[in-house]
This record gives sequence, structure tokens and C-alpha cells, in this order.
Amino acid sequence: MTGAGDEMEDVGRSIERDRPDISGRDAVRLWHAYERGDEDALDTLVSYNRADTVNLKSLLDTITRRLHESVFVGGTEQR
Repeated sequence: MTGAGDEMEDVGRSIERDRPDISGRDAVRLWHAYERGDEDALDTLVSYNRADTVNLKSLLDTITRRLHESVFVGGTEQR
């Protein structure tokens, strides 16, 4: 049985990102740079987080559709 976290990671990888040049690891680095006084790092981090937040809508739509299909469409045969 595959965990829900695994499936969400698979879906997350399939969503096209607006900032593919920045990873979560980079986000931490940018935050530390901002704490050291780099205002440009904060601007970049906010841009990354904004794009990531927008992508949550696509992730929600995909997961909701799959859950609906699994529970209400494909799941009717098992009842």
C-alpha cells in the first residue's frame, strides 16, 4: 500500500513550477542570507513562496479529483 505522502510527492513533481531554479533547500539559504541583511534574498524568497502557494491550488485540485475518483467512482465496486 502506498502512503498518501508518497502520492502527494508524485503529484507535486508533476506540477510545473514558476521558479524551478529554486528548491526548498535554497529557500532556507535565502532566509539565512536575509537574516544577515541581504534584502534581495528576501525578495527572491517571497517570489518563491508566492509561486509555491499558487501551485498548492493545482495540487489541491489534482488530489481532490483523485480522491473523488477513488472513493466515489472506482470505489463503488468494492461496496
